[in-house]
Amino acid sequence: MGGLAGLFLKGVIEVSKQATETARKILALRENHRDAITNALPRTAANGHKLLEHLYKNPIVSVTDVQELIGTAYPAANDLVTRFNDLEILHEITGQTRNRKFNYREFIQIFNDNEGEAE
Repeated sequence: MGGLAGLFLKGVIEVSKQATETARKILALRENHRDAITNALPRTAANGHKLLEHLYKNPIVSVTDVQELIGTAYPAANDLVTRFNDLEILHEITGQTRNRKFNYREFIQIFNDNEGEAE
């Protein structure tokens, strides 16, 4: 096939490969982090897994967001965020001591890496 149709099909194939690779990376990341949470947070693993799943929809959170998500007091939510930070799942991004925001850097980076490959 030549011409525009061939070019279009090559583009479709390339985008499909990138989407498959992105999905593979996300699944691997999810499983690695699920295992880390289960092993490092045995008493709070259920809330940890709930937070992890939330991060795939909202990769930037505050402690208040986590508090509302898991339905606990602020200190418990703060402890969970601190544990995620210690596990390098979350990273503080504001540099502040109050009203901090945290991001799921590795997840976000998967998409940033793919942008570079697309160019």
